[in-house]
Amino acid sequence: MLEYDDVRSGSFEPLQEMPEDKIAVLGLVSTKRPRLETKEELVTRIREASRFLPLPQLALSPQCGFASSIIGNRLSPEEQQGKLRLVVETAKSVWG
Repeated sequence: MLEYDDVRSGSFEPLQEMPEDKIAVLGLVSTKRPRLETKEELVTRIREASRFLPLPQLALSPQCGFASSIIGNRLSPEEQQGKLRLVVETAKSVWG
């Protein structure tokens, strides 16, 4: 599981070092900010990652839990649900 929700995360280039029997779960959906990513943004990022690791070895998730610090992250339950729905919708459109 890898955090790739911001520029600080770096490039997908390290994915080319993944063993063939492993799956890289890309944490592309931020749990730090309420802004909802678009499905198009996520699909674009997944396609970028697939240049370094085949699509069947990739998966999608939020970058971390929704309460990753003692005070939690300032996302409402509705915003959290929206982000999880986005993960499901995007995964269905990419992997079927």
